[in-house]
Amino acid sequence: MGQVRRALLSVSNKEGLADFARGLHELEFELLASEGTATFLRSHHIPVKNLEDLTGHGSLLEGRVKTLHPKVHAGILAVPTNPKHLRDLEALGGMRFAMVVVNLYPFEQTVAQVAPDAQIIENIDIGGVALLRSAAKNAEHVAVISDPRQYPAVLDELRRDGDLGPQTRQRLALEAFARTADYDATITNWWSARAGHAMPPYLRISLDKTQDLRYGENPYQKAAFYRDPDARDPSLATAQKLHGKELSFNNLLDFDAALDLALDFPDSVAVIIKHGNPSGAAARERPADAYAAAYAADSKAAYGCVAAFNRTVDLDAVKAMKGHFIEGIIAPDFAADALDRLRKRENIRLLKTQGPWASRPAWRLLHIRGGFLLQTTDAPDIRPQELKVVTKTKPSEDQIRDLLFATTVCKHAKSNAVVLARDRATVAIGAGQVSRVDAVMLAAMKAQGRAGGSVLSSDAFFPFRDGIDEAAKAGVAAILQPGEVVDAANEHGIAMVFSGVRFFKH
Repeated sequence: MGQVRRALLSVSNKEGLADFARGLHELEFELLASEGTATFLRSHHIPVKNLEDLTGHGSLLEGRVKTLHPKVHAGILAVPTNPKHLRDLEALGGMRFAMVVVNLYPFEQTVAQVAPDAQIIENIDIGGVALLRSAAKNAEHVAVISDPRQYPAVLDELRRDGDLGPQTRQRLALEAFARTADYDATITNWWSARAGHAMPPYLRISLDKTQDLRYGENPYQKAAFYRDPDARDPSLATAQKLHGKELSFNNLLDFDAALDLALDFPDSVAVIIKHGNPSGAAARERPADAYAAAYAADSKAAYGCVAAFNRTVDLDAVKAMKGHFIEGIIAPDFAADALDRLRKRENIRLLKTQGPWASRPAWRLLHIRGGFLLQTTDAPDIRPQELKVVTKTKPSEDQIRDLLFATTVCKHAKSNAVVLARDRATVAIGAGQVSRVDAVMLAAMKAQGRAGGSVLSSDAFFPFRDGIDEAAKAGVAAILQPGEVVDAANEHGIAMVFSGVRFFKH
């Protein structure tokens, strides 16, 4: 920062500011601040000059213009080793700054509060972004402080070394540019959504690295987890890890799949995920009973699984897991005695979700070569009254209930997929097959003779009767699908209902 000890402060978030500014003053920094920040510092008895003493102008346009002035930006951007810069600055009557301390108007928080558009627009910071970019551009000579969380480390280094080193200034510059990029991305996305397009014409993605992972899907792949800084829904970005080793790449994928499925049920459920596919799910009033039924659907596949609950995990549920190798559990909460028991397992990961359980992201983004695919996640709810019975045999109310349960699970299995269910629990799942008849045969094989009297839900229509024939061989009593192949169902005496809705998942 050279010999100049002068800092410009203009902040919206005053958290930690008084202690930081007092520390700068004790280090013999001259402080200049915008009107609101100067008033705050004086209220804490910290010597400070008004920025308008330098510029000769107060704020304009009801505060829309405060720091946008040549003397301010010339003092930040001037390179002290460039004689022409110094001559220009002197002719202007400006002065060099060694530090710029800025945080931006709370645009993101204002949007989250669903404020009126006019209020949101007034919280689009112009001058603050310009100050951060100017200071970051001249990081070789100016320290840019863009976040109150940076204050303690900056003061510590100044007190220890008398100055901030080049690596620190470069890191601070990177963080400032990342902050302005995040800020602009949020504004762009809000403005795009405001235009009312079904799909936004512009989409800016802004993510923060949460952690480096040991490796990706395989040991030869590098990987990291990046979080959405605006994440509010129950998610892995907002979940609290209560116990266990660091999450792996594959753990994160399975936890996400488990959470996504559990979020689809209003009733108490337990779901089991292995390699991104459900291996079992069950709805029961007691989490212990739900887990036991879900595990029984495919105990072989459940080895090394991730389980999700949408109710508090109690001690009885933990007892139901005795002897089972489980990679992790995600739930809204864990009873204290259940948590104590689970923490005796060294290798299990435990995640507690945050936020309202019923919410889910509105969009899903998928990377492909050369770009991204964006789609909504609002799958339609299928109601009993909307189903169309197309066979001579009519399904019972219990069968309709089980068909809808199976359909909810089937939405989360990779296509082609079918789910066999009975008594609001999966019997077997055939997922990820390249033909529908193979999915039925796989489910029947995995049922191991337990498919008799079960119902079957398919994520898409049956193109040929072979799938229905295989279901009949297994003893399936009722089928839900989007449409087609009614005659085969009548021949076998199977009740069939059409939903008219396809649920592919790739």
